[in-house]
Amino acid sequence: MNFVEYLFEHAHDPSKECILYRGGSLTYGDILSQVDDLAGYLTATIGRGNECLLLSENTPFFVITYLAIMKSGNTVLLVETRISDESIANIFRECHIRASFVQKKYRSKITNSDNVFTEDILEGLLHTEMSGTPCVEDNDVAVVIFTSGSTGAKKGVMLTHRNLCANTESIVQYLNLTSRDRICVTLPFFYCYGASLLHTHLRVGGSIVLSNNIFLGGAIQDINNFSCTGFAGVPSTYQILINKTPFLKEELPTLRYMMQAGGQLPNKYIRMIAETFPQKMFFVMYGATEATARLSYLPPNLVITKLGSIGKGIPGVTLEVINRDGRPVQPGEIGEITARGDNIMKGYYGDPEGTRNVIKNGWLYTGDLATVDDEGYIYIVGRAKNIIKSGGYRISPNEIEEFICSLDGVNGCVVLGLPDDIMGEAVVAVVQPNDAAESSLREEILAQCTQHLPSYKVPRAVYFVREFPLNASNKVDRQALVAEIEEKRRQQNDAKL
Repeated sequence: MNFVEYLFEHAHDPSKECILYRGGSLTYGDILSQVDDLAGYLTATIGRGNECLLLSENTPFFVITYLAIMKSGNTVLLVETRISDESIANIFRECHIRASFVQKKYRSKITNSDNVFTEDILEGLLHTEMSGTPCVEDNDVAVVIFTSGSTGAKKGVMLTHRNLCANTESIVQYLNLTSRDRICVTLPFFYCYGASLLHTHLRVGGSIVLSNNIFLGGAIQDINNFSCTGFAGVPSTYQILINKTPFLKEELPTLRYMMQAGGQLPNKYIRMIAETFPQKMFFVMYGATEATARLSYLPPNLVITKLGSIGKGIPGVTLEVINRDGRPVQPGEIGEITARGDNIMKGYYGDPEGTRNVIKNGWLYTGDLATVDDEGYIYIVGRAKNIIKSGGYRISPNEIEEFICSLDGVNGCVVLGLPDDIMGEAVVAVVQPNDAAESSLREEILAQCTQHLPSYKVPRAVYFVREFPLNASNKVDRQALVAEIEEKRRQQNDAKL
């Protein structure tokens, strides 16, 4: 089934507001009409089975173009707005792009294509009648999302119409979404988590509020002004809201549910949110671009009793934590999270070897290390590629980060393994403090770690940053952070000479 047809199955009221933003809105009738027009144009000019690049912030232009490309039987290549010139040049070299749809403010990024459409050009295309929806197979690629994780090179994740339908259906089910729901969106749609917010609320005939504010405090205003029932964020979203806005003092009367994914939010923040808003459902979730968006969730009624858990697999997904022998782990034993279901990607674009490395016998090997409790609830202990090898020990940063974050004066913490001539890697803590004096806080952190952690887990050094560098998906950019701390180490060493 064409994914776009699936999305609009329940859009029975063309006059209902679909996309809302400061200064305007579009109804379902507006969206459907423009999507059909553009899909008709694409079908008439380039046919189906082609690749079209989309580069845009969260705008009506993004929504209409994104849906039209898929409906026409073509594939959307989603790229982040902060993409480097080198990265976009690589995409054009490796892919077969027939058309590029680019928000006007980013037009200068596209230098090697003649078939480029911006918002104003698009307006002239929206008058082509569509003669039926092109037939697509469930396994046809609907979208390629270029990952923007905190580490490693970008990979093009190929998601099929079946993948998108399956994951959307699962999320709608466990969130219990209805046409009355209205989601406030701050996450970019080119990120799989952001895209899932668009998908799920279109599926139920709900509404999407585009909250494109530089400062997250504006999201609070949008939630109240637009009477939003839902909100979603990554860890940095909630840490910023809690530490730099009056978020915890707000009533947010219309809000029904909040969601968190895209990394581990420190337990102290989860507790703050759950205890401050006991009448609102707070979903802790886990996912991956390779799984279309979502793999697991923790029911809100268990957020405190299972604090730190990512829950169990979503409907339609089998989730297992397996040891090196390929068997499910026993409680307390550490293994790798694996997943199976219709939401698992077709593979990496142009990288069959990379695909074979992560999909084995139909199972996705996530690279995330975890353990389970006696009831089967999963707890992530770290990412395999982030494990620190120091003095013969294999150290997960997560435990150290969680402990340091629990201390007074600490807003956030990232633990890194930096090259060390003696230990191989040295454990280093990078801390975002509040108003406490750095010198005294550094001493307190080291003293508390020495008292409560094994000696090999005690950071060799503590560095402070005002803000963590974030990637386009608002996750901590570990590569950029390593570079920043390495420069600080170099400067300190130079000063000693």
